[in-house]
Amino acid sequence: MKAVNYPVIPGAGAFYYEGNGIGILLCHGFNGTPQSVQDVGIELMKQGFTVYAPRLKGHGTHPEDFRCSTHRCWYKSVTKGIERLRESCQTVIVVGQSMGGTLALKAALEGKADAIVTINAALSVPGYACHASDTECRFIDEDAPDILADGVYEIVYDRVPTRAIRELLSLIDEVRPHVGAVDVPTYVIHSAVDNVVPPSDSIWLFEQLQGTKEYAVLPNSYHVATMDHDWKHLSKLITTFCEQVGARHQNAV
Repeated sequence: MKAVNYPVIPGAGAFYYEGNGIGILLCHGFNGTPQSVQDVGIELMKQGFTVYAPRLKGHGTHPEDFRCSTHRCWYKSVTKGIERLRESCQTVIVVGQSMGGTLALKAALEGKADAIVTINAALSVPGYACHASDTECRFIDEDAPDILADGVYEIVYDRVPTRAIRELLSLIDEVRPHVGAVDVPTYVIHSAVDNVVPPSDSIWLFEQLQGTKEYAVLPNSYHVATMDHDWKHLSKLITTFCEQVGARHQNAV
């Protein structure tokens, strides 16, 4: 069967802002798109950073495209993005939301990032656990995005394939046992209330990390924090961290 080349949903495509020698890769989450991190990306661009938000394979097109993608495809989208930033940046920091945080941890474990920021990193997803042992692929209705603020629209599929859910759970199983080996500066950020990923996951992650680490809680946001009440504060936290990492990295060269 010939592969179908699905068009990207308007507004869901990757974006790139050229700036200084500190490159920030913004990674969206499962069933999300770069649109979910664009406001934060613009704020970071205004601070002078080079910013790239890739669209993970299978996302932002069609649910059938999502069904055919794997967590290895998603990670390849991240590593290719890192390579693009390396072409012009001396320092590359991966900032990931939800599954994007899981992918950021994987990039750190494989020595591909100079530092990472995790935002409500997916190290478990209780609402999806029941699909771990499914042997068939079917589509299930997806809940509305977990955002406290009113009137916020996130581009997502309204149904997701259980095969993609199993890929997410496999990624978590691959990364979670090894997070203690992350040896790059890491900023763990989570929402006080999250109805998708337990905040305790981020607390546990912070406790496991043995290297340079920082921690912050967003008091007025739910899971999709980059689109919620605290997004400007979140942007400032990321800015300060990335400036510090960039300065240390430059001094060490």
